[in-house]
Amino acid sequence: MYTYHMGRHKATSDEGKRVLMRIRRIKPFVEGSLTVTHKRCGDPKCRCAREGPIHEAALLTWKEAGTTQTVYVPARYREEVEKWVEEGRLLKRLAKAMSAAQREFLIRQKTLKKT
Repeated sequence: MYTYHMGRHKATSDEGKRVLMRIRRIKPFVEGSLTVTHKRCGDPKCRCAREGPIHEAALLTWKEAGTTQTVYVPARYREEVEKWVEEGRLLKRLAKAMSAAQREFLIRQKTLKKT
């Protein structure tokens, strides 16, 4: 099916249209992984330097040019960043699904042209 929409040509299948609709509903996202670890803060006056429980820290990690990058995530943003990470994973799955739908669309167009 070939349709014209909002000034742009959109050649896709029904499956491609479904994937595009899901992509349009994506909320803020980030690529990476959120991990929670425990570490000493480095402040010599802190309780963790002597004894006692060490601090919990949330970290967002991702690959950039083959190198692992890390950023600290403040406690107040942990739940929100978890949602961003999940949306990022969803977007990645949807991008793969869209690519598959478009390849299938092209294969079908070639087959239809032969008949």
